[in-house]
Amino acid sequence: MDPISFSIGLVSGVIQIYSAVATAYDTYIQVVEFPTAYQELRMGLMIERYRIDLWRRHVLAEYEIEQGNLPTHDIGLWKLFETIFTKMLEAFQENHQMMENYGAHNGIIRQEGLSESELLESMSIATKSPPKHGFMELPKTLKFVFREKKRMEQLLQQLCQWNDSLDKMTSRLDQESSRRRLRAHFSTSNTTELHNLRAAAALLKHQDIEHMASARTVIEHGKYGDPFDRSQSQSPDNLPSTPPPEYRLEMDELEWQDIPYKTDRPRAMATWRGESVIVDWRSCHDDSWRREHPAAFRRRTENLTKILNTDLRSLNLSVLHCIGYLDKNSNVTGYAFRLPPGAEPGQNPVTLHHLLCNVRKADDIPDLGERFQLAKALVSTVFEIHNLGWLHKNIQPKNILFWPKPNSRGETDISKPYLMGFDISRPNQPGEFSEKPPSRPEDDLYRHPSYKGANPHSFQPSFDMYSLGVVLYEIGFWRRVTVASQAAPRTSERPPIPTYNSDPQYIDTLVKSGSVSEMKRFMGSKYRDAVIACLKREFDDVWEKQEGDRQKQLQTYLDQVQNKIVDAIAVCSA
Repeated sequence: MDPISFSIGLVSGVIQIYSAVATAYDTYIQVVEFPTAYQELRMGLMIERYRIDLWRRHVLAEYEIEQGNLPTHDIGLWKLFETIFTKMLEAFQENHQMMENYGAHNGIIRQEGLSESELLESMSIATKSPPKHGFMELPKTLKFVFREKKRMEQLLQQLCQWNDSLDKMTSRLDQESSRRRLRAHFSTSNTTELHNLRAAAALLKHQDIEHMASARTVIEHGKYGDPFDRSQSQSPDNLPSTPPPEYRLEMDELEWQDIPYKTDRPRAMATWRGESVIVDWRSCHDDSWRREHPAAFRRRTENLTKILNTDLRSLNLSVLHCIGYLDKNSNVTGYAFRLPPGAEPGQNPVTLHHLLCNVRKADDIPDLGERFQLAKALVSTVFEIHNLGWLHKNIQPKNILFWPKPNSRGETDISKPYLMGFDISRPNQPGEFSEKPPSRPEDDLYRHPSYKGANPHSFQPSFDMYSLGVVLYEIGFWRRVTVASQAAPRTSERPPIPTYNSDPQYIDTLVKSGSVSEMKRFMGSKYRDAVIACLKREFDDVWEKQEGDRQKQLQTYLDQVQNKIVDAIAVCSA
């Protein structure tokens, strides 16, 4: 057989076995109304089924793009694919064999001499009845497998291990992209499904999904309170409001390095139980909601603290670990965070705003690779915050902090940002009251046009992406967006840009003037296109409808953001 025919036959064989495995998964998943104990396992099957679908998108789609040409050096890889899918198929067939043995003891005729496809068809009731079936309608052989929970757990763990092997044979960027899509696909506001998701993820050691489900559960329970008597009125102030003492801190519990709070200084350094912490003080434009609904505000503060108190590293969130919150007064709340690993005790951070304001020479501009790492960290963080069902609402350079690199004599580690300024953030849920930060013309540059003025539109996730777009613009040119000229060669022709004080639509003017398009010369076309997508507000349309399935809107939005922003910037490198 010539090499071309061999490679085509090999790929066709992998596709056929993949399709058989997908059919086997669907046979189990499409059954509904199982006992409660099985629902967690069914969720696990759905996770692993979606993982092979993501593998197909990356690997088979790439093969189709190459128009079926399989390089010689990839033949060994495809043989491994064939082996892995064969193992998966054998695992399902072993369960089928066990069902047949069980059936023989119950007077069910054993089927002999079946091919692989006939074997799968014989165990698949999907071909003989509607795609959704009830548990009571299943034959005894299939009921046996569902009742044998331990056996199903073993099958799931086997399938997960084979999927892990498939993942390891894709690129790092494909792996990261697939994990983001996996988390976004299974993020939900349904607390029962979140419970099943946590249990399935724990069984299969999907730590990122387990952490995501745990944080999302906090947010969803915060909507109703936990516990909550649903016979009572659902007014926010009727819900339990006393936070556990381990989260709420008193001012005298901390030893302050300086005056704890100053109106012109949003952060303060302190020591808590012998450990250095940074307190992020925040206030809102109008504290009337906080004063009128203190229980609802405390509950929101408590839930945010719980989320930021968990280990979110598996989600690639660039945030500090929160130990608790402090109430200065009705309008000022502080969140206390541990310093990042490697930071010296009591060491103050610098903000992105400070770095952009202090560019005096070429050496003050970070390397291109560091700026790409900074951008990747920020877009990934905002994506995951939205996937958790939360809105930041105040993304700007003053809320992006850096600490020096360890043993670097004070050199700022640009590649490791930490996003702060969460006080006016809130859950992305209908009916949640939306507070605004104190309004300053300079800060308003980072706010979506619909979120400005006396009667702003209710905040939605795409508004955060607009703010992020302005920050990405600044990272690309490494200058404040308010600076009208770029330190570029004099031959560079660029139309004059009005100042932000003279033009209320300053960012729109910036986009139309061509200044953003010029970013291609500095950061490449993918980065430039991502910035343009944010600043042109391409994600607003998803949220125009105020009615409908909010979770479907979120998943559609996240899919668009991953395609146009997160994955696009992820491939940027110096």
